[in-house]
Amino acid sequence: MEKTAGQQLIESRRTIRMFTEEPIATKVLYELLASAHQAPFHNKVEPWNLYLFNGEGKDVLLQALEPAFQDGPESKREKIAGRIRNAAACVYVTTKAFETDKGKKDALLATATMIQNFHLLCSEQRIGLVWRTGGIFEDARLQEMIGAEGETFVGLLQLGRYEDVPPTKQRQSIDASLTIFE
Repeated sequence: MEKTAGQQLIESRRTIRMFTEEPIATKVLYELLASAHQAPFHNKVEPWNLYLFNGEGKDVLLQALEPAFQDGPESKREKIAGRIRNAAACVYVTTKAFETDKGKKDALLATATMIQNFHLLCSEQRIGLVWRTGGIFEDARLQEMIGAEGETFVGLLQLGRYEDVPPTKQRQSIDASLTIFE
């Protein structure tokens, strides 16, 4: 069977960590996010919120991180700030607050689907992406400073143009995780 364009895109997608200095227009990112926003969701609510920090807008993110940076070693500040500066843009992704465990789970899964949509769309445009989770980005002071208080952090997406594509990582056969009932 010949692979479809969708299959080829999914199989060629890579996490990119090293970016060139080429900027990415906010309009381009907006259009990709608008398309990714078509992800499926439950509860009749798009559960995600997105905070785009592009170009010099990344300084807002770095300033919002400043209180959290003060709680840790200087080496951590340098590492995280360097990663943010290396990216052309960053998208801080959260889910809205839900009261039930089912609502929280549905929101998280739908938001992850939206992020995957965005990652694939970026790949088509030769925009690299790395999805960072946890740690300092969950700091309540950061969330308050960017207007995300009370939301659940899902990821910081660091974006940029790239030259080198990492090699394909060896994957297990689907047979290792697939059970078929016929």
